[in-house]
Parts: sequence; C-alpha cells; structure tokens
Amino acid sequence: AAMMLPSRQTMDLVAGMWQLLSGSFAAVPHELWWDNEAGIGRRGRLTEPVTALVGTLGSRLVQLKPYDPESKGIVERVNRYLETSFLPGRSFASPQDFNDQLRLWLPTANARRVRVLDGRPV
Repeated sequence: AAMMLPSRQTMDLVAGMWQLLSGSFAAVPHELWWDNEAGIGRRGRLTEPVTALVGTLGSRLVQLKPYDPESKGIVERVNRYLETSFLPGRSFASPQDFNDQLRLWLPTANARRVRVLDGRPV
C-alpha cells in the first residue's frame, strides 16, 4: 500500500496512516516504523494525535534514528523503485490523479520478487 499525502504535517500523516492501515491490512501491526519525522514527534516524544492513533490500534510506533540507513534500507529502496519505475513518463493532473495511477500500478509492482524478503512484498 502506498499513497501521496498532501503534506508532512501531523494530521495529514495520521490520516494517511489510518487510511492505509484500515484499507490495506488484514490485521493490526504490532509496530509501525517511521523516519525521524517532525510531524510524528521528536526526541522520543510522539505528537498527541500520533499517540492517540497508536493507542487506539494497540500498536507501538518506533522512530528510526536520523542518518541510519541500515534501519530503513528497505524503505529507501522502495522509494527509489517508485522514482525509477513508476514516475518516469507519467504526468499527474492532481494529487488524486497521482494516487489513482499509483493504486493501479501497485499490483504490478507487488508481483515482483524482492530478494531481501525472499518473496513478494504482499
């Protein structure tokens, strides 16, 4: 699952997390991993909306250390894959158009075998 969010502000991040989790997963994850994003929290203290979301889910949110590529390598690789395989040759009329095209493309992307997972992403 993936989507473009309107901003990196807390409420957009929380709404995006909720939308992806409620529509794409068959179970609630025990942990959610996030980059050291200001909209999520800083210095080990999560923002109130994020705390409320993970409390509602019964999950734990792990903020990854800044400048630690080993902890988020698979995420960075997925971002690079989007940049090289989804974006080239496309144009978008709006953020909704971007998300519509992305949603149609994801089954193709998720059918590929990922070496580090030794299988498909989903």
